[in-house]
Amino acid sequence: MKSGDTYRFSLSWPTETEEQILAGEFLSKLGNKKSRFLIQLICDYIEAHPEAINPKETIKFIVSSTSVGEKLTEMIKSMIQSELSGKNIIRQESDASDTAEKKDDISAADIDDMLENLDIWN
Repeated sequence: MKSGDTYRFSLSWPTETEEQILAGEFLSKLGNKKSRFLIQLICDYIEAHPEAINPKETIKFIVSSTSVGEKLTEMIKSMIQSELSGKNIIRQESDASDTAEKKDDISAADIDDMLENLDIWN
């Protein structure tokens, strides 16, 4: 809202998601530099989306609430997959008669199983 020669806004949001907490902590850390940061952020957005300043356009945001932990897990899975692509995994298969080794390509399910077995994820 414009008040004289300045614009004054008040922002608040709950601390329900990791994104909300991260944003709140970041803005708190900026201290008195929040305004300059937000002005630059908005100008960068408008530069990337010039249609946003058209008064006839409605601005729509699609917010996907993905936790930081989920993003990290997906990044780790991607890194493991690219590192291990083309390599085989040796599985111990046992049946009634004997134990046999079987070589397979590493799959996304294998990576999921590996990550589920890490203590850090529990």
